[in-house]
Amino acid sequence: MFIIPSVFEPCGLTQMIAMRYGSVPIARKTGGLNDSVFDVDDDTIPLQFRNGFTFLTPDEQGLNSALERAFSLYSSKPDSWQELVKKDMEIDFSWATSASQYEELYAKSVARARAAANRT
Repeated sequence: MFIIPSVFEPCGLTQMIAMRYGSVPIARKTGGLNDSVFDVDDDTIPLQFRNGFTFLTPDEQGLNSALERAFSLYSSKPDSWQELVKKDMEIDFSWATSASQYEELYAKSVARARAAANRT
């Protein structure tokens, strides 16, 4: 486990490095951490993106709650824990993936703009 109780975190690479090496992140929902660590218990997040444990309030109670949930999964469901570790290690945070997504978005935008121009 890798604990990141940041009050502020503009981007954050530590969680990505931790996951690559098999550490499940326990992070406060702020800044870049909120963009890359998604709580395993959050039903509003698609299952394939859930990769760690998060907490909202930067205090002892918030951190302890996330820690308790992480330790509970680790001790009571070791197979699920290992699946989470493996999934985290396989996440692709490379620029190649981001660049590809931006290229795709740009191509769609250009196609829509051309289609709109042709209608007028």
